[in-house]
Amino acid sequence: MGAAQKVARKRKETVVGKNGAVTEVADEKTSSLSQAAYNKILQWVFEKKLTPGAFMSQSELSKLMNIPMQPLRDALKVLEGENMLTIHPRSGIQFRKPDLEFLRDTYQFRTIIETAAARNFAQFGDDKLIQTLIDEHKELIKLVDEKGVTEEVLALIEQNEQRFHGALIASLRNEFVEVTATKLKYYIKLIQLEHFFTPPLVKQTLGEHIEILEACARRDEDAAVNALTVHFKEAMHRHLRMF
Repeated sequence: MGAAQKVARKRKETVVGKNGAVTEVADEKTSSLSQAAYNKILQWVFEKKLTPGAFMSQSELSKLMNIPMQPLRDALKVLEGENMLTIHPRSGIQFRKPDLEFLRDTYQFRTIIETAAARNFAQFGDDKLIQTLIDEHKELIKLVDEKGVTEEVLALIEQNEQRFHGALIASLRNEFVEVTATKLKYYIKLIQLEHFFTPPLVKQTLGEHIEILEACARRDEDAAVNALTVHFKEAMHRHLRMF
């Protein structure tokens, strides 16, 4: 269950009206609007319709995005809790703009979580899944060689990224880790908004993924962890060039 859904559920449980049935229906509608507002704000951020670092009032954002004030407030509170923005009382809101500290903290936390996941995946990961992921990476490298980094290829790269890291995280079968990993995924997407993808960089990243997967295929836990650590260090260095 996502953070916005948890807030929505809490709101439903605490709002009491004269007519219980009517109040519940009305509150479910508010909860749905809050979830929709949350999703729409994230979508606009990742589509660069809302600039990182931008500052505006809640009323301005409400008009700009055509979102009612109450669902907007609910969504903003959740996003502030996820460190995607800051709410300044009686002033406005400011969307997160990644800086060096944000970059370092994101990759440090991601390394802590995913090294455990890589070790577990090397131990217990399904052989067929590992081989499928390796094959997908190699096919994607061929596609980059043939077409370069087009919008279509970028979409496939993002899907591949989510499948790869998602498989590692899912192997832990831990709800708390999965919720945290979702937040980290948002942070990475935020960092990548200013990142320029070139064929050599994309192929390097995919190659690093393959090294991790091949170590998992050999059931070499230490090699998988080491390859993942190198991958994140290299990724952080690539992003550092933005600053």
